[in-house]
Amino acid sequence: MHPRFTLYIIIFVSFCRLNAGEADSSKSYLWGLIQFSSDTEIEYEPGYWKDQILYRREFHDPIKFLPAEVRYGVFFYGGGGADGDKIKSDWMRYEVDVSGFDGGNIIARTGHQLDIDFLKTNLFYALIRASWLDMQTGLNFRYSNLLIPGEIDRIETWGSVNPDWDPGKSYFAPRILNLGVSHTTMLQWFESWYIDIRYTWGYAYSQFYKDSKKEFLSTPSAFGPSMSFSVGPRFIIGSGKKSDNSKGKQNRFSFGVDLRYAYTKFNDINDPDDITPIKQFHLQDFGIHFTFSIFYGGRLTIGDQGKSYYYRKDFITAHEHFETFLKDYPNHSNRKRAEDFLVLCKEKIPIQLYEEGLAFEKKGMFAKSISRYLDAYKKADSDIRQLIQDKLDHIAIIEIEKADLLSAQGRADEAVAMMEKIKHFSAAAKTKIPLYKARHLLQQGEKALSYGFYSKSLLLLDDALQKDNQLEFEVNTLRYQVATHLVEMANKVTDHSELRSAIQMLVDASEMTGGLGEKNEKILKELLKKFNADQDREMTGRIDQRMDVVRQRAIIKESTPPLTVGMTVPDIQSLLGYPKDIIEQKDQDGSSIQLWIYPLEDGGEMYLSFKDYILFKIEKDA
Repeated sequence: MHPRFTLYIIIFVSFCRLNAGEADSSKSYLWGLIQFSSDTEIEYEPGYWKDQILYRREFHDPIKFLPAEVRYGVFFYGGGGADGDKIKSDWMRYEVDVSGFDGGNIIARTGHQLDIDFLKTNLFYALIRASWLDMQTGLNFRYSNLLIPGEIDRIETWGSVNPDWDPGKSYFAPRILNLGVSHTTMLQWFESWYIDIRYTWGYAYSQFYKDSKKEFLSTPSAFGPSMSFSVGPRFIIGSGKKSDNSKGKQNRFSFGVDLRYAYTKFNDINDPDDITPIKQFHLQDFGIHFTFSIFYGGRLTIGDQGKSYYYRKDFITAHEHFETFLKDYPNHSNRKRAEDFLVLCKEKIPIQLYEEGLAFEKKGMFAKSISRYLDAYKKADSDIRQLIQDKLDHIAIIEIEKADLLSAQGRADEAVAMMEKIKHFSAAAKTKIPLYKARHLLQQGEKALSYGFYSKSLLLLDDALQKDNQLEFEVNTLRYQVATHLVEMANKVTDHSELRSAIQMLVDASEMTGGLGEKNEKILKELLKKFNADQDREMTGRIDQRMDVVRQRAIIKESTPPLTVGMTVPDIQSLLGYPKDIIEQKDQDGSSIQLWIYPLEDGGEMYLSFKDYILFKIEKDA
């Protein structure tokens, strides 16, 4: 095989593989213009395919403005005849009965056109802020001309009737200038292309004679109405930059091909020199145009995204998107459809949440499943609310069984945490919380006992019994163990409060067991004696301490000089210390006046007045 040909095949295959890299999730036809998802695992909501065919882009942003659209192409005028390539015999009318001009061959009837639409506006949107279809209305200008005009070969016949009609070698070459109104409907199902259907109506002017030098004659000329119809695809090729007057929207570009039909009636012939017998002529032409346009709008909105989520059964996200769409596009023509979708989402959200809860439950993710069930319960109506409640009750039973097992394993705190998570939907879980909390206190008390914190253990046991009196047997058993430990170390206990607790526990243990035994009873009596002795010793110590305070005050009082007028500030400070408060001001003669305030032991206050730092007044209040 030729080496260059082999290289071409390798490059082509590589290019095809590169283009196929993203074809895993979709199949494309017509070079990617039509794409369908191949993901058969997605279970769509009923009505998906109908929506894809009929309502694919119903919430898109309307195409509001089309500033310019340029078309250029070729055409030929005619309509067929006896030989198949001649135009109709009545296409041209004459002042008298003369031989008709057949327009020449196909080449002589072929021309080119420049067709421009500009300032096309979506009138529905501009006037009533709604757009049922993307329809644009604007101005149209068209220029057309024959490439190789046909020679009028009936000159001799016409000249025999009127010599002025035989000016010599002439050509029929209608050059048309048309100004009118253009109306376009843009039908779009896919994001990358749309169908453009266009109709124009206007008024045309034409010079249709050329002389032997193939230069246009100023006369004769023709005037008349014209219309055209075209249809073709447009391919969107990208977006341009934002402009200040586009309200944040981006301009977009498209190109395409149009099949075009036009019809022009030149009923008014201006022939002041009477050089042609032509009274009227009608041109119908068929052509193909290559087009390029700029337009604003047409993008998918959050409403279209919401519909995509809806048909994929994500009703929660779809609901959020439709709410945003209705807020952003209050006058959209399909607002009612969005409101209908919003109602459907509200109805189906509980079902979605319930199904998500089932999925999480199967995976053992009970926290997430409970969250989904609760959300579903809040949003559900009476039809499925009981179903959701039954599911929540079932989960509560399972969780309570787990909590009972944890509590029995000495992990009552974890059991409490589990019940806290489900108490808002399970009354049984709510009633279990105090029991597990009491069990947790009991376990903490047992742990404190094992570490020798007897007072802490007793407090925890008391709290546990207050929360759940059914734990009385377990609490009393642990209390007895505490009492036993205290009996064993009774001779080592020195703290008065611990002695009191030890005695109380021994008494409680004695009442619970019907006696402590001879040895423990003896220890209890010794503890009572020790407690009473400690209590007497503590009372005596307090009395002695009080007497020492009184004696010290008497000694200080005897050795301290009395408070008298005339003392200085340092004398007062050494005698009474620093005052509670000092109020200072200036006398009229500039002397410093101070008031020192001292609290009295029996209540009230003493006021000492100083002038120039010498005491001159002593006052007391009760």
